[in-house]
Amino acid sequence: MSIQWIIFLLCSLAIVLAGVRLAKYGDAIGKHSGIGQGWIGLLFLATITSVPELTTTVTGATIDVPNIAIGNALGSNLFNLAIVAVMDIMLLGSGPFLRRVKPYHVVSGGAVVLLSGLAVLGIAVFPQAQVLGLSPISLAILGLYVFAVYLLFRVEKRDGIPEESDAETMTMVRAILGFALSAAVIITAGIFLIHASKSIASGSALSGSFIGAILVAIVTSLPELATSIGALRIGAYDMIMGNLFGSNMFNILTIFFADIAFRRGSIFSGLGAQAPNQLLIAILGIAMATLAVMGMAYRSKRKVLGIGVDALFLLVVYMISVAL
Repeated sequence: MSIQWIIFLLCSLAIVLAGVRLAKYGDAIGKHSGIGQGWIGLLFLATITSVPELTTTVTGATIDVPNIAIGNALGSNLFNLAIVAVMDIMLLGSGPFLRRVKPYHVVSGGAVVLLSGLAVLGIAVFPQAQVLGLSPISLAILGLYVFAVYLLFRVEKRDGIPEESDAETMTMVRAILGFALSAAVIITAGIFLIHASKSIASGSALSGSFIGAILVAIVTSLPELATSIGALRIGAYDMIMGNLFGSNMFNILTIFFADIAFRRGSIFSGLGAQAPNQLLIAILGIAMATLAVMGMAYRSKRKVLGIGVDALFLLVVYMISVAL
């Protein structure tokens, strides 16, 4: 086994273990502060777990490969929403998962749809437009993200009464220190994990292949999966949904930072022949986010093979995206 595989496995293990603890400490902080699980997941967990996506997206723009930058931001969103199906399966028939989260998450889901819609406009309608070297779509993404976070904070304070969970009682100081340490482990291990996975892909038959692309996509979304599993173990369902939708919002925001790093004008203009592929990924992301919002709004009890119908639809759309 090569050194890169050892680094890959050790970093993956570190992220999983730290992700479980991060969710537990985040839940304790939410209880002590009264912020609420949804807000903890939406802002703090989402930002931390999206660092691998930010690193990969900005790096892609810096090295003049905009296809990697845009593709990573949009592709990670598909995997994140597929995690909803994983959570549904892990409930072992006691779901559907989306019935367990509060309805106010439809607001963050709607924000994901709108942000993804802006990405579609940048790819398909205004790829060449520039304002001070940046795409006006990138500036619109930044503005919408800031407004959405403010709006979601207001909604969370109004409707997001924190639920009791199974997390052990701990002091605020211990929770903050533990949260910071877990976050540092996830960020550091995530960066090393990205480099290891790229080395594995480029140094083997995986290079440039479908499997190689999937490997990087899974790697960048591993923190979201790990923290979601940790939150599920303590019953922090709103933290999971806040983390997933918040991560997707942040992933679209990384396009703004990538546009700053891209030196040949608007980053959307650099997609060229790859624009149709990225457009399809963005549209599938909108479809999955819309399905999740509909699942939370309708709150169906129907299940197929023990899985909620809404989660099953999400899984089907994700598999279609992989097949394409």
